[in-house]
Amino acid sequence: MSQVDEVRAAADIVRIVGDYVKLRKSGANFVGLCPFHQEKTPSFAVHPVKQIFHCFGCGVGGDVFKFVMLIENLTFPEALRRIAEKVGITLPERVADETYDANARVRGELFKLHEAAAKFFATQLSGTSEGRTGRAYLADRGLTDEVVGRFRLGYAPAEGQGLFRHLRDAGFEKELLEKSGLVLYEAQSERPYDRFRRRIIFPISNESGKVVAFGGRALGDEQPKYLNSPETPIYSKGRVLYHLDGAASTIRKLDYAILVEGYMDCIAVASSGIENVVASCGTSLTEGQIRLLGRQSRRVVVNYDPDSAGVAATQRSLALLLEEGFEAKVLALPGGLDPDSYIRKQGAAAYRARLADAPTYTDYLTERAATT
Repeated sequence: MSQVDEVRAAADIVRIVGDYVKLRKSGANFVGLCPFHQEKTPSFAVHPVKQIFHCFGCGVGGDVFKFVMLIENLTFPEALRRIAEKVGITLPERVADETYDANARVRGELFKLHEAAAKFFATQLSGTSEGRTGRAYLADRGLTDEVVGRFRLGYAPAEGQGLFRHLRDAGFEKELLEKSGLVLYEAQSERPYDRFRRRIIFPISNESGKVVAFGGRALGDEQPKYLNSPETPIYSKGRVLYHLDGAASTIRKLDYAILVEGYMDCIAVASSGIENVVASCGTSLTEGQIRLLGRQSRRVVVNYDPDSAGVAATQRSLALLLEEGFEAKVLALPGGLDPDSYIRKQGAAAYRARLADAPTYTDYLTERAATT
C-alpha cells in the first residue's frame, strides 16, 4: 500500500471535515454551510460511505485530500502530511511526490523554525533570571503557571541576539531566518538582531495548532507596546485568529464564538473556563478571519474594549459580520473595563452573567444612539 493509500484508508472524511465545518447528520450523510462560498442554507454534503464531499451550491467537491488542500490552501504533499498528522501516521521527512515544490519545503522549514523559537522563548521565561521580570508581570496580571504553560507564553531577552544564536546553532540557515521575520539584519554591517527584545511573547498558531507567528508585549517603555511578526509564507495576519486552534471544537459545540481584541483578553476569558473565545491579533477584523469563524459557527458575540477605538472597531466588525450573514450580539462591559480587567475585578461568574445577557446588535446600536 502506498503512503497516499495508507493515509486515505485511515482518514475519516467526516471527522476531518468536522474539524473545519460544523456538520449535522442528515439521513446517510452529513451537511453544513459550505466553507467555500457564502450561503445561509446548508448545501454542503459529506458522504461517509463514498468518503467524498460535494457542495450543491458552488459545485466544489472531491476527496479528503482535495478538501484540506482547498480549506488550507496547501499543495497535495502538504495536505497529505497534514492529514497524516491528524490520523497518527508518520511520513518520511520528504514525501516522494512530483508535486512537492520549493515553496512547500520552505513552509515546512518555517514551521520547524517557529516551533524551535516558541520553545526558546518559553525556556527564557521559565528558566532564566531575566525571565523573572516577565514571570512577575504575568503573575500580576493573574496568570497562573498552568495558564502560562497552556498558552506557551514566553520571554524575549533584552540582549538582542539570543534567538538568533539559538536558531543558528539549531542549523537554520540565514535565508530562512530572514524569511521568518524573527531575525533582522542591519543594512550596512549585516549584523543580525532579534525582532523581539525584552517582551512577553505570545505564540500565534494556525487553526491546525502549528505556531506561525508571535506577538510581543513590551515590558518597558519601548514602542510599539505590542509588536507582531511580519507577514511570511506561513503567516498572514488577516487570515489567522488567535486561539482558534483551542476554541474551534467548543465554538462548534456551543454554536457561537466570542470575539475579543487582544491576547490577554482572550487568555483571561479562556482561562476562566469559557473556551469559545478568539482574538483578531491586534488587527481590524478581516473577511478572511470572518470566513475562518464561519467554518465553526455563524453566531458571534463581539466583546471589544469599551473605549472610543473599541467602539469604532465594534461597529466596523458588525458591518462585516452582518454582510456575511452572521447573527451578532455585542457585549459592552460596564465601568470602561476590557474583558481581562473585568474578569480580574468581578470574576468569571459575573462575566458569564453579562455574556448571557448580551444584547443583539440592533438593541446595542439602539441603546448607543439613545445615549449619545
